[in-house]
This record gives sequence, C-alpha cells and structure tokens, in this order.
Amino acid sequence: MPSSIPPVTVRFSEETRNNLSQFAELTNRSRSYVINQAVEEFLATRMAYLEELNAAVESVETHPTYSADDVFDWMHTWGTEDEKPFDQTKAIPPKRST
Repeated sequence: MPSSIPPVTVRFSEETRNNLSQFAELTNRSRSYVINQAVEEFLATRMAYLEELNAAVESVETHPTYSADDVFDWMHTWGTEDEKPFDQTKAIPPKRST
C-alpha cells in the first residue's frame, strides 16, 4: 500500500549520509525510518524547550521579578546567624498585567 505522506528531500554531507547508512544497517532499519525517528525526537525536544521558554517569558511579563543582586544578597544570608527572610518589597513590577 503506498504511503499517503508526501516525501521530503533532505541533503546530507557525505559523512552524515555514510553514518546514516551504517546506523540503519546496524539497527536493521531503513534510512527513512532512522531519519523519521531522529526528526521526531529532535522536534519533540525542541518544541518542549520552546514551550517552556515561552511560558517563562510570559511569567516574567505578567508576574513581579527581582534583581539578581537582591536574590544573591538574600541567599548569602542562608545558614548564617543573620539569615534574613526575602524582602518582597523590592519586587520589580510586571511589564504587563494578566
């Protein structure tokens, strides 16, 4: 049965093509299968990263933040006799509200 998925052409360096062929042979898979698996894994990883990055940017734009100096100054008091609670009055207001 012919595949309903249209083919895509990809150009590889000779070294990559040779490695791909060798890997496919060693794993008893087709080059097409190996490429498809590699692209799916790459996209899943990158998409998850981009989604997390976008959520972080959204959080920074809609929630208060704190300067690194204020956070580090507070962290340096941890475990000392002069340990301090974090001073939330030093919050930097969000760039936009939710």
